[in-house]
Amino acid sequence: MLFHDCKFQNDELLTRYLSLGLNQVVKHWEGMGPDVGTLVPSSRKKGIRSYHPAFHLFQRLQRHFGFWIAASPQKLSQEKQSEQSFENRFFHAKKAFEIPKSDRSFGGLHVLIVDDIFTTGASLNELSRMYLERGASRVSCVVLMLSEGD
Repeated sequence: MLFHDCKFQNDELLTRYLSLGLNQVVKHWEGMGPDVGTLVPSSRKKGIRSYHPAFHLFQRLQRHFGFWIAASPQKLSQEKQSEQSFENRFFHAKKAFEIPKSDRSFGGLHVLIVDDIFTTGASLNELSRMYLERGASRVSCVVLMLSEGD
């Protein structure tokens, strides 16, 4: 129910509340925070979507660390990760995303990827791999919620 309200009902108050537990992350990265950050896309819509469940978490991290915001990866696949089995999510993620051409080089940078929910880690794993291939020295991931998965 909580996940449903956060992700599908665009409950902004709930996502603000869930992003309050940020102090541990901030303490962990003090002095070595991210240089650049991005949000994981959940749909194939063109342009900036009006609401992302993890936006407030992302915004608070950006204000604290002052990292620049990279263009979000593009979702290529019409299929949803949630419609895939546990194993297939990892295969699907390999063909599901693309990093915009304007953001091809991340040489030596610490990249932060923020997502709304961690279920299997397939999307975050694949995006992390893509940023490391483009030269990132480190990739960190932060999520708003953890799910028990399939």
